[in-house]
Amino acid sequence: MALVLLVNPWITDFAAYDFWAKPIGLLFLASLLSSSGHDVVVLDCLDRHKAQQAKNVIPGQDRFYGTGKYPKRPIDTPEAYKGFPRTYYRYGITEDVFDEALVKLPEKPRLAMVTSIMTYWYPGVQQTIERLKLHFPDLPVWLGGIYARLCKEHAMKFSGADRIVDEPTNRLPDLLENEAGIPISNREQWHDLSSFPHPLWEAYEKLSYGVLLASVGCPFSCPYCASSLLQPRAAIRSSESLYEEVMMLYDRNVRDFAFYDDALLIYGWRSVEHFLKRLVREGYSLRFHTPNAIHIRAIDERKSELLFASGFTNIRLGLETASPAHQKAWGNKVENLDFVRAMKILKNTGFTTQQIGVYLLCGVPGQKPEDVRAAVDFVAEQGALPFIAEYSPLPGTRLWQEACRISPFDLVREPLYHNNSFFACRSSNFTYEDMVELKNYARRARFSSINIAG
Repeated sequence: MALVLLVNPWITDFAAYDFWAKPIGLLFLASLLSSSGHDVVVLDCLDRHKAQQAKNVIPGQDRFYGTGKYPKRPIDTPEAYKGFPRTYYRYGITEDVFDEALVKLPEKPRLAMVTSIMTYWYPGVQQTIERLKLHFPDLPVWLGGIYARLCKEHAMKFSGADRIVDEPTNRLPDLLENEAGIPISNREQWHDLSSFPHPLWEAYEKLSYGVLLASVGCPFSCPYCASSLLQPRAAIRSSESLYEEVMMLYDRNVRDFAFYDDALLIYGWRSVEHFLKRLVREGYSLRFHTPNAIHIRAIDERKSELLFASGFTNIRLGLETASPAHQKAWGNKVENLDFVRAMKILKNTGFTTQQIGVYLLCGVPGQKPEDVRAAVDFVAEQGALPFIAEYSPLPGTRLWQEACRISPFDLVREPLYHNNSFFACRSSNFTYEDMVELKNYARRARFSSINIAG
């Protein structure tokens, strides 16, 4: 049997917040390896409950519903961002905490597997792998995750990893056995999400929330989204599996849960429905959150009533735009009348303005500032809270080529320019200053809506 080290790397960015953020894929992988009889250690560089003490570290802070601010320290701004008027930080545990975790390992790992999320967070991936190699120079390090898959060539050249893993999970047993000498005895569990054991939450000493994944996949293929690239096949977990996971976390005093599904009310709904009805029937008092947004057209009275009864506290809706032309061009998944109908259902069920947030894309190629402003007004008029989601150009999406064409920055060679805070698709028709003003405009609209509703 082998010791396998699984690592969630540091974040490097201008802003980052623990908005129910856990490396769910890495934790599923940890559980699959553990179920095969191997020793597994998870080193989460973003575990803000680890003790942090250093002169140059700005401490983290607990906020609402288990979320919070990461500890952070300012670092040198990359050359690509020179002149950008914001401070660049590394978020997460200190190097001392990182080093101590490695020193405490019972033996040298046979393999380290590092995950990745945002493409423009790759400096944090580099620093994490560099630190691993400092302790274990000949340790094989494999890199997977979103950055590794969307920017494979860049990751191969610059991440420092020995191998980039972009294969699906069901192919990992062969890779582990043939390339790392790690035998896998539970191959039937590696097929897809429906057969996975629950994530290895035991890896954390303290948890202020849990995250749930009832399904993967999405029936839509929106031109700005990489979901269909990353999860081309749908898979669904059983309601029993969800229930067991929540009960395990409930016994650890966790009461807040965030769903990570891209299509919660569509692919995963049948399992989620049975799961939620059981919780209601047994009298559990929990809070559920949907940071990834739910599909507006899928909302009906029956679903809304169950969501409300079971404790859904933060509902996020993916409207994206109030422009009919853009709605059609961006996937035709919602129209304004659908949103008005859904808002009426949610409000009649009992959800308040403070509980309903709506994501609006901002800075998409071909979009005008007045389009976003009109969408903010429309959402506020319907009694919801508008949240600006700055457009991030993603390789492989249908809008990628257009983003590369209009951007004055080299999106292909430098993933740092994918950063939505940097807004690399700025132009004379939609400036960075426009983006800042629209974010402030949406913030003022939220405050006004809360005051009116309150």
